[in-house]
Amino acid sequence: TEPNPAWFGNPANESRNPLWTLKNWLKSRFHFSFAEYSNPHNINFGVLRVMNDDLVQPNRGFGEHPHRDAEICTYVVQGHLTHQDSMGTAETLHRGAVQFMTAGRGVSHSEHNLHQSDPLRFIQIWITTRTRGLKPNYGSFVGDEAGRRNQWQHLVGDVNDSKSSSAIQINQDANIHVTEIDAGETVTFTVAEGRQAYLLCVEGAGVVRGDHGSDEVLVRHDAAEVYGPNTFTITPAEVSAESTETAATAGAGAAHFLLVEMKHTGRGRSDL
Repeated sequence: TEPNPAWFGNPANESRNPLWTLKNWLKSRFHFSFAEYSNPHNINFGVLRVMNDDLVQPNRGFGEHPHRDAEICTYVVQGHLTHQDSMGTAETLHRGAVQFMTAGRGVSHSEHNLHQSDPLRFIQIWITTRTRGLKPNYGSFVGDEAGRRNQWQHLVGDVNDSKSSSAIQINQDANIHVTEIDAGETVTFTVAEGRQAYLLCVEGAGVVRGDHGSDEVLVRHDAAEVYGPNTFTITPAEVSAESTETAATAGAGAAHFLLVEMKHTGRGRSDL
């Protein structure tokens, strides 16, 4: 979707601005029903309710708006994300960083790209909480390239899991991992029995090989559902020029993947 800029408090588009990579201020891809995209067969995947892939042009953003009863996690792919909220938090995050916001009983926030020339791309994830009416909370982790290079970096985990190694904890049995894989390298992940995962190709392309069935090639913006027990591998694949777009990539022959892993509840709304 490419919404009207006025809906989010932005001035008119600068269609002739040579620094813009789009004619519209925002290009957003919805993985599940959201805003004007309504599909009763694609409401959620387990406790994963929203995954939006947003590309925001310079000097544009989402004005202050409210949320409640969701864990909102945002992974920065490219550029500079400036966050402000009604709890008094204000910070700017860069590539590889993740932020979370427990909306709980109610919180307002804004997200902007205040950079004068660079586009901003981020993945916004909403996870259904196990309990309603929680106290609002915010936190972030800057991430590091070494931590996700050719291995899974555990960004987000369950606050009730005492064995979790994640940098951030949320109020749900769900985990977010990310990896950047060099050409010729392979990473492995095991989805245990009674678990499920949503796998997103953020940049580049990768061959996904699981315990069952044939290989699947995922390119930028593609996603796959994985049900345990299943151990799968990802190996970078050559990507066509049509898949690279104009935003930053993980590097020649490399692949960038994000994984949301959770307890198995199926995919439909009735399973929540």
